Amino acid sequence: MLYEPDFKNDDKSLFRFERKWLFKTNHLDLLNKSFKSSFNFNIQHPKRNVNSLYFDDHNYTSVKQNLDGVSDKSKIRLRWYGKDIFLISNAKLEIKVKKNFLNYKILYDMKDLNNKNLKKLNDVKHITTKINRILNKKILIPTVTTHYERFYLISLNKKIRATIDYNLKGTNFMHFNYNPVFKNSSNSILELKYDKKFDQYVRKNCTSISNRYSKNSKYVYFVMNCYK
Repeated sequence: MLYEPDFKNDDKSLFRFERKWLFKTNHLDLLNKSFKSSFNFNIQHPKRNVNSLYFDDHNYTSVKQNLDGVSDKSKIRLRWYGKDIFLISNAKLEIKVKKNFLNYKILYDMKDLNNKNLKKLNDVKHITTKINRILNKKILIPTVTTHYERFYLISLNKKIRATIDYNLKGTNFMHFNYNPVFKNSSNSILELKYDKKFDQYVRKNCTSISNRYSKNSKYVYFVMNCYK
């Protein structure tokens, strides 16, 4: 695992289920389908633009573990929101630990990175050094960025949250400082997020959306496509 958290005995209770579906359909069609599903989703709060800068080691351990189907893995990203994809604002460092369909996030507030610019090499070096220091690493490097719009939904019974991501794009960060070339994806991604105790309920009702879960990682997708 790229990052192995030091869990306390009660930390494992914070794991939640996350299940994804990948759709070729228009995001508005997917949104309408979600409203009509057995969960009776509604808009939870306004949509946002989501930006992430991913970190990995030189061997791309996080990518390889995903492609190899390793059940216990982690990924590391700096995440911020807004339409400015170069300027950092109110960011958080997220370590996402995954055990099969169960996920757990470790968050660090990174407001001291406000106004750092990803097009300035010295700012990127500062961000990378800080993240390696926080995680007690020396080997993490920025690899790709991802950017997309996100709808936030919640079921009628308030037990299941969902997101729909669309207008996805990403870039090879190795060339970001020079002349970033973005790769686009026409896919839309639906993800359900819920407490472990509701898994049977979700499995029983999710056929109204789709029968097939998707093994989908935006990070892996853009690594595979931006480095061609």
